[in-house]
Amino acid sequence: MDIKQLRSFVHIAELGSLSRAAERLNLSQPALSRQLNLLEEALDTKLLERTGRGVKLTEAGQMLAERARVILTDLARLEADLSARSSQVTGHVHVGVPPSAGIVITGALIETLRDRYPDLNITVAEDLTGDVQEGLLSGRLDIGILHDGMISRSLHAEQLWREDLFLISHPSQVGEQETEIAYEDVLSLPLIMPTNKHGLRAMMQEAAFRAGRPLTPVVEADALRVLVDLVTRNVGHTVLPRSSLVQELSTGRLKARRITNPELSRKVMLSWLQDRPLSAGGKAVVDTLRDLAGTVPMANQK
Repeated sequence: MDIKQLRSFVHIAELGSLSRAAERLNLSQPALSRQLNLLEEALDTKLLERTGRGVKLTEAGQMLAERARVILTDLARLEADLSARSSQVTGHVHVGVPPSAGIVITGALIETLRDRYPDLNITVAEDLTGDVQEGLLSGRLDIGILHDGMISRSLHAEQLWREDLFLISHPSQVGEQETEIAYEDVLSLPLIMPTNKHGLRAMMQEAAFRAGRPLTPVVEADALRVLVDLVTRNVGHTVLPRSSLVQELSTGRLKARRITNPELSRKVMLSWLQDRPLSAGGKAVVDTLRDLAGTVPMANQK
């Protein structure tokens, strides 16, 4: 039994599928199956049962999955602590951010890191939360910013800040004294929304279901700049945090109304793979993001 086999098994246990785990780990399915067979031989016990929909853990498999997560987390902490003993912060760190968070924190992050750690190289990838999460799980990204929701158990996740969601509209669509709008009334408007793979869409879909109303956007777009441009053109309304539209709101190009009954908000989470230790550079990025979280405009702190 080795660490590579344990890591692979934890991903199989989480996904309930050899093919999906192989895809996440960038392995062929036969190679992953060999790792599993070697692990079962080393432990002399059956860990998985195959079903019509994938695989299911046996009692021994459930026990191993729980213990393996603890072992891998402890090992990652040990490796990170040893790596942090180096006084010079160098290397290359890949960071993934969703567009709404990227607007408010990427510039400050790069500026601060360049000032604090001039020998550290940073690559920032802007993508949807689901794609950032997959980048972390596959090892393509070292650190990611996610929105709360279905975050994998294989990831460490801690809150950076919380952001309330507002209905964003063209000024001609908002009365001078209007500052709030009930969610039921939001659902009656022509909405411009991200597609179903976006966490914001899932949140709104759930709230609509609870209200017993359909969510039927007139336009779907996954690019933040497209959402904002279409609202600016008075094509419809969208839902976003105010922090991602500071300039547009301060100049009056767009108007924001707080959504009520229910109020909608989401947590912005800092995340990385639990069983992959952070390098000294990764720890520097994490510490900097924690420092900057309190400076995000129009956001709520923990």
